[in-house]
Amino acid sequence: MVARLSHLVACSLALPVLACASAPPPAVDAPAVLDDPLAEVTLAPLPDWTDRYAGSNPGDMRFFEIGALMERYGFSRLEAVEVQNHFRDESRAGAAGGPAVWFETALQRVKAGTLECGHGVEERLAKAPFIVVFDLDETLWDQHIERFDGCHDLALTGAKGKTRHIQLTPGWREALERVRALGGEVVLFSANLDDPTWAALRAWTVDGTPLPDREGLVTAILTNSYLVRQSKHEGAGRANPRRGHPVMEASKDLRLFDETLDRVIIVDDNPKRLFQPRNTRWFPPFDADAWCAQRDEKTPTAVAYGNGLTRVVDEIESAVTWMREHGGTFVAAYLPFTIAGREHVRFLQVGAGLSEEAAVKWVREHPDEVDD
Repeated sequence: MVARLSHLVACSLALPVLACASAPPPAVDAPAVLDDPLAEVTLAPLPDWTDRYAGSNPGDMRFFEIGALMERYGFSRLEAVEVQNHFRDESRAGAAGGPAVWFETALQRVKAGTLECGHGVEERLAKAPFIVVFDLDETLWDQHIERFDGCHDLALTGAKGKTRHIQLTPGWREALERVRALGGEVVLFSANLDDPTWAALRAWTVDGTPLPDREGLVTAILTNSYLVRQSKHEGAGRANPRRGHPVMEASKDLRLFDETLDRVIIVDDNPKRLFQPRNTRWFPPFDADAWCAQRDEKTPTAVAYGNGLTRVVDEIESAVTWMREHGGTFVAAYLPFTIAGREHVRFLQVGAGLSEEAAVKWVREHPDEVDD
């Protein structure tokens, strides 16, 4: 009996192992085509389940390895990303020839100096003492208004007859004009799809002129096709991948505007699409429904929405003044107001009992203490 029980236990213990061994392997997305002529400069696609936006864009929406394009063709980072943008344009248009031809077309456009994001962009950005990048959705506008159709600045009717209402964030014009008056350049960067974003921007007029055509206000406009992913083998990771900084989520790279990251910040409500916290000023998402419903009563929420962009530019002006009086970089002067810097300011306030003013001053004087 003991021998029989021992035999049964041994069999029962073995069964799960046998079941696991005989189970089919889990399903995975198909690997990239091995004979892809662009494989050497293309990042391997992530499985669809990792990307909630997968399938949102028609065509070949591959991500190129930006560092590889820079090395191979002598492009700046912005030029290399423009290759990706032009490639996607050709793909969505269904141009003849397939990926290899689309890529060659994109290369020739960039070599000819055709940057869709704006004319003379790199020259202007190179000369700027500082650059402020503004996100669009839930930062400079909210285009999810359904209940308050009577409270909007823009209305666009699409091909299917559905009207999109857009409310601009209070103080947007003063914010852009003040940044320019302080000597900075303004860039708009949306992660939203290219075509609907451009349609909304062209409906947004300033003194009767579509915003993209308004001289002296916005230097460059970038949309979804300028987002990047990054391999751990780029930059520092090329020599030692353990030092690399992989970026898996399609993200906005501020090195497009300043490779050193000393002169550029971004104002954005969504840090999940950003990976440079020393340069990121988080902006509480603008909720136009709440703004429209509460502005007449001047609730704290409505007042805060009304003052949000003004506060951001007050910080920028404070940083510019500090930089001019004390030297150093714009980003070091603005650091106390960024995601990374603000946490260090709070750390000093709570831990050392410093006032906000004293903590801001300390962070500006000791920017290396702030960890990303």
